[in-house]
Amino acid sequence: MIPDISVIMSVYNGETYLEEAIESIRNQTFKNWELIVINDCSTDSTANILSALSKKDERIKVYTNEINLKLPSSLNKAISLSSGKYIARMDADDICLPDRFEKQYEFMEDNPDIALSSCRFMTVKNGVYMSGGAGGRCDNQALRAMLLVANPILHPGVIAKSDVMKKFNYDTTLTCTEDLELWTRMAINNQKIAILPECLLIYRLHDKQITSTTYERQHTEVIKIEQKYYQALAGQMDKEMEEFYISGIYFKENADIYKFIKYAKWLKHISGKSFDKNTINYALLEILAEYKRCGVPKQDVLKAMLKFNPCFLLKEIIRRKKEAKKDIEKCMKVALDLGLKQTSGTDMFPVFEK
Repeated sequence: MIPDISVIMSVYNGETYLEEAIESIRNQTFKNWELIVINDCSTDSTANILSALSKKDERIKVYTNEINLKLPSSLNKAISLSSGKYIARMDADDICLPDRFEKQYEFMEDNPDIALSSCRFMTVKNGVYMSGGAGGRCDNQALRAMLLVANPILHPGVIAKSDVMKKFNYDTTLTCTEDLELWTRMAINNQKIAILPECLLIYRLHDKQITSTTYERQHTEVIKIEQKYYQALAGQMDKEMEEFYISGIYFKENADIYKFIKYAKWLKHISGKSFDKNTINYALLEILAEYKRCGVPKQDVLKAMLKFNPCFLLKEIIRRKKEAKKDIEKCMKVALDLGLKQTSGTDMFPVFEK
């Protein structure tokens, strides 16, 4: 039987969490899937784990690279081997909640204009669970605007039309930002992206992740990707703006409220042809919210907020609080189902442990 969903995974030395990740796929309420796993020359017990699991479930198909191809090339290989109507991503250290594929399949079927979608999630690190993405907008226009300032799409939570993934593929010249490059390239080519506002994945944070070990490479790759995106949909960054963008907007290592105000004015000016004003303002407010969490003084954040239209600001604050409440309620239900207990945080930013 042809699967409805082809799940693609690349793994390199993933013995610690691999079995738990694959079992979360096997335990899905949605049954018509295949899992294509690329073993990228692992040297630990990954191969043995995959062999045992594939013998238990014929839907698990394992392929081993002769040389280490890295993630983008391995994912492209998995895409080429897939036969499902949709392709879903999964990492070897994350956990799918039981109804992930059922809800994502229904969402894609109900929204045939959407090429790719992701989902809400919870993070876990050292046994501590937190909600992710609460209150953020999920529509295509907002995500296109957010891609100017951040990566709003959770890569291992993605499901996409198979023909779209086979057409676009991942850029194999990149080492740690292949997902951002793919989303921006899709957006440039008018492929609609969305987020299903359901908590469907537990995203594991740990020190061995690519994103925590390659900061310098990320900086180089991100600015290259974003320059292409800006040139296609907004305008060219000069050197000064480029330097602040990478350290003060995308990574927020050097948050500076006065440079932010200058950047915001510039972005609003250059983006008018491709984005409506309120959507750009939304993306900028998301960065300000991150500034507040990064420790920028409240009075400085307020200075920047005064640059926004008061009517827009009021409507957006009300909208965000309303949607965040809904997202957190869904997160609380997931935590309850997992047997977690809230141990700290607030009603809007709860922290859970077993």
